[in-house]
This record gives sequence, C-alpha cells and structure tokens, in this order.
Amino acid sequence: MMAETEDRKEYTLNIGKVNIYSFLMIVPIATIYFFPFIFIWDYETFDLGRKEFMKLLIFVFVFGIILHELLHGITWALFAKRGFRSIKFGINGLTPYCHCKEPLKVKHYRLGGMMPLLIMGIIPAIAGLMIGNGLFLCIGIFFTWTAGGDIMSLFMLQKIDNETMVSDHPDKMGFYITE
Repeated sequence: MMAETEDRKEYTLNIGKVNIYSFLMIVPIATIYFFPFIFIWDYETFDLGRKEFMKLLIFVFVFGIILHELLHGITWALFAKRGFRSIKFGINGLTPYCHCKEPLKVKHYRLGGMMPLLIMGIIPAIAGLMIGNGLFLCIGIFFTWTAGGDIMSLFMLQKIDNETMVSDHPDKMGFYITE
C-alpha cells in the first residue's frame, strides 16, 4: 500500500496479508532448494537432516528470531549516524521487529533488509546443497521462508534509487521515501 504526503511517500504492508503470502511462499522456496538437493544427493540424506531439524526446532526458532532481528539492527546501525542508539527492538502483537529511528540511504536499508535472508537462509541452504547436509538445507529453507516479509519489502524498494533516503515506518511494516 502506498500513501502520499507533500514530501514523502508511505509504503506499507498489511501484516495479515504478509503472513498469508509468507505462508504460501513455503512451497516455491522449498521446491527451489529441495529438488536440486534430492537430485544431487538423495532423499534419505535430506530426511536425516529434516529429523535433526525437527529435534532442534524450538531452539532454532527462538535463536533464529533473535538473530534475524539482530542482523537487521547491526547492519542498519553501521550506516546510521547515531549507530545502535538509532535501533529499536520489540514485539508488535506476536511479531518481533527491528526499527531504525533515522533515515538511511535505500542501498543501506536494502542491505539491512536482506541480511537475515542471506546469512540465515540462502547461505545455509547453498552450503547444505554443496556438502550434502540435510540439516543445513532445512535451516536454509526455514529461514528463507521466515524472511518472507523482508522479501516483500525488498520488492517494494526495487525501483527506488539507491541514494534516495528511506525511513523505517515506526508503527507499520514498511517505510517512507523522502523526496
């Protein structure tokens, strides 16, 4: 959703729709990683990793939430004038969040938005695929999937110039673009 004022445009996502779309993303995400893994290795190798993953699910989930938000915050803090003083962590309903309280260039905001996807999703999945580790693959699938909202935000940013200033929305999932 986009709303305009005189000097800035608001780009936000409805959290309910984000959760539904993110849930639906599990099928294509799993397919992208799963079938090459099965083709290169085999189902039994995947299944062993899946069973290990299920044993660790609560730990992976709790640790993952914290690490996901920290990766956003650390990356944005690197580019924020006030560093970590500009970063706020919290929970909105059942949804954990990281909020940057000062404007950043789109390229820096984008980088912070993609770090959990890259570090926790794509890299473990590719490592699992390369070395035949089903646990790494499952971790990669899970954290690529949990970055669904971030992926949607990145798509909203795709046509915006890297040097444009963007402000994280303080109350909604999304941001403002300053013109």
